[in-house]
Amino acid sequence: MKKIYSWLSLFTLLFITSCTPEMQGELEEMITEAKNTYYISPNGNDTNSGNSPEDAWKTIEKVNQMDFAPGSKILFEGGKSFAGNLYFTIGDGNDASNPIKVTSYGTGKAIINAGDKDGIYVYNIAGIIIDNLIFSGSGMYSNNASGINFYNDLPGNVKLNRVDITNTEVFGFRNFGIVIAAYNGNSGFNNVLLENNKVHDILDVGISSYGAFSSTKTGYAHSNITVRNCEVYNIPGYSKKSHSGNGIVMSDVQNSLIEYCTVYDCGKGNTNCGGPVGIWYWDADQVTIQHNEAYNISSGTGCDGGGFDLDGGVTNGIMQYNYSHDNDGAGYLVGQFGGARPMNNIIVRYNISENDAATNGGSVYLFNGAQNMDNIYVYNNTFYISEQPGNRTSAAIKLLEWKLIKGNIQFNNNILYAANGADLVSVPRGYSASFKGNLYYSPDAFNIAFQGTSYSSLENFRTTGNEILNTLNTGYQGDPNLNSPGTGTIIGHGKDLTGLSSYKLAAGSPAKDKGINLEGGIGERDFYGNAPVRNSQQNIGAHEL
Repeated sequence: MKKIYSWLSLFTLLFITSCTPEMQGELEEMITEAKNTYYISPNGNDTNSGNSPEDAWKTIEKVNQMDFAPGSKILFEGGKSFAGNLYFTIGDGNDASNPIKVTSYGTGKAIINAGDKDGIYVYNIAGIIIDNLIFSGSGMYSNNASGINFYNDLPGNVKLNRVDITNTEVFGFRNFGIVIAAYNGNSGFNNVLLENNKVHDILDVGISSYGAFSSTKTGYAHSNITVRNCEVYNIPGYSKKSHSGNGIVMSDVQNSLIEYCTVYDCGKGNTNCGGPVGIWYWDADQVTIQHNEAYNISSGTGCDGGGFDLDGGVTNGIMQYNYSHDNDGAGYLVGQFGGARPMNNIIVRYNISENDAATNGGSVYLFNGAQNMDNIYVYNNTFYISEQPGNRTSAAIKLLEWKLIKGNIQFNNNILYAANGADLVSVPRGYSASFKGNLYYSPDAFNIAFQGTSYSSLENFRTTGNEILNTLNTGYQGDPNLNSPGTGTIIGHGKDLTGLSSYKLAAGSPAKDKGINLEGGIGERDFYGNAPVRNSQQNIGAHEL
């Protein structure tokens, strides 16, 4: 039988019974909360009640022996280390309206030293908050598990509700830093928040979700997942049968957002083609990637290694207001792998790419290896590409020659700046692509490779029917007069991307008011926070001067 606080004397009990019903309810609630709050300290003892810092438990083993009611608080002493592996399952909480909270108390963050296993494994329940902790594995090459692992394999397409993981650091694990996982039909998790976390030194994947993939199923395992303000780095990857070394990769999810995250230094150990990407979705619907930075993403000895990606089976996806730079692969990848669900309605807008595609791809890169992709809209981006020695086929806009890309594929109002021999455009013969309102500039040899023919000027390119709208010429050939193209720097986690001044239009830029006015919703702002249309005509590029 658990100890009762010393202050809960007979006098206190008599006082409670003499109170009004409202006061009694409040006091009983306070007592219940106190009884359901548990402290763990290296100075504690597992025979204690755990209900106060002075009467704390000592070990994670004790925590794992208990069943916790909804609303319980499990508090580890800040700045102290605890060896072991937390485990929650049926019998613990599972109430989204009254979640269990696992966090630190006192000064600093408590450290969960997980050794070779999971830091925390939550099986077939939700209603859990993890906050202000550090999960440390034995090392990415010695650990065999994940830092924070939520898993649902319940039958019956059950969505478990509410997972919050906030203000937490995870490192030293092999598989995942943080993973929201499921593997039974469309069972999974709903209302997941991953915010203000630092994930690093993980061998395979930083942050991820996945479910039971099927190219023929309807619906998704997970819903309403938000990843916000997370820093992910040093995810090298390793040799396995699929891509490895991803920063943030979310799949089998509907209605999801990744924003204000920074991913860097990933993928160098990958050996697979296709390979890793900084931030991406696949097999997902109604998803947005915005206000993020991705750089130094490597393809390893394989391929890809891009900044951002909407991949196989994504529908109703948006990439906007992102900054990709200095990656081996594409800045912005849109593609279908073999066996994916259909892809439709993809928007890539108000992004900046600098010096991407060092070994493969382009500033924006489309590929098709499965069912066709349709309704792809790429507009008002600024792409700066300088061909690197390892990639003699780079282009600002490139479609991979694989399986035909047919359908409505539009490139409008983009600035294409191709230096050091890179192509402005590369579209294979027979592939669909429409160009209107773009600005093309190369300080070296101007080249647009389109449908098997090379064009050395915009005027010649118009003979294909591109850059003409209602019999009027659109587009522009010449220097866009950017502030300082090619000199963008690392912005860094937690800093405002609008500080990237290199790709603002300088006064007198020919891109001002020279785009075409696009129909429908074109976003609430440009890359720099300005209204998307200031005058009667849209600008070309990511800056609405």
